[in-house]
Amino acid sequence: MNFLPRHWALCVFSMGMSNIAVAALNAACMPIVNASEARAAKATWESVTVISPNNFKMEAMKVGGQHYTRMTGSKNWQKAAVDLSNAERNMVAEIKSGKVKLSKCKVEASETIDGVAMQVVSYSVEMAGAPAASAKLYIGKSDGLPYAQRGVNMKTRFRYTGIVAPKP
Repeated sequence: MNFLPRHWALCVFSMGMSNIAVAALNAACMPIVNASEARAAKATWESVTVISPNNFKMEAMKVGGQHYTRMTGSKNWQKAAVDLSNAERNMVAEIKSGKVKLSKCKVEASETIDGVAMQVVSYSVEMAGAPAASAKLYIGKSDGLPYAQRGVNMKTRFRYTGIVAPKP
């Protein structure tokens, strides 16, 4: 499967494997940084990312301090090789340092996902080795957590309840 570097950058960001920039961040970008920090701090979460046109699916979860991943074609979950929450924290540090650049942040119209009111923020992200990518992050108004992310040929959904560790 061929994926453009921007798809990998957004996907890695959505899974918590990338890094975010504050040195030159404007206030409109801070909800993105804050949502990443809030998710990294959660004890339990799950994300499902689908990259089209091939519908390549990547799933990740954190339960009981352990991270798991599963890709298209695999029925079984694997223990993640890295701590995805730490990777997300590292991404935030990279954004704050300016190594990864968030720009064009704009608060969009509010939306609702699964009955939860969302603040929608559109933005662009740039990191070394990948072209700039644009996306929208859907952040819960009451808890500041990300619930969805959409970019060109990429969709991610996050959830925080009803998650159980996979059976070995």
